[in-house]
Amino acid sequence: MIALFAGVLSAFLVLAGVLCLYEYTLYDAAETAAAPVRSRLYLASVLLITLLGLGGLIALATATVPPMTVVGVIGITAALPAFAQYLFHQELELDTGPLAGRVADRWL
Repeated sequence: MIALFAGVLSAFLVLAGVLCLYEYTLYDAAETAAAPVRSRLYLASVLLITLLGLGGLIALATATVPPMTVVGVIGITAALPAFAQYLFHQELELDTGPLAGRVADRWL
C-alpha cells in the first residue's frame, strides 16, 4: 500500500514539475532578466522535482529503493519550487504568476 502511495506522489510530482515548467515559459524575458538568479533558482528547483518524480517512479518500478525513502525525498523537496517562486515573485513585486493570471482571466 505504501508503494502505491509513493507511486502516486511521484506521479503528482512529475505533473507538478511539468506544470511549473510551462508556467516558467510564460514569464517575459524582461521578468527573468530583472531577477536572473532567482529565476534560475526557480527553474532549477522545478527541474529537480521533475527528475526526482521520474526517479521515484523508476525506483519503485524496479524496486531498487524502499517506498518510504521515495516518500521522504518527495516530502523534503516538494515545497522547494514554491519557495523559489515566492522569492522570484518577491523580487519582481508580483502577486501571482502568469499561469494563475491566465486561469483567472479565463475561468473567473
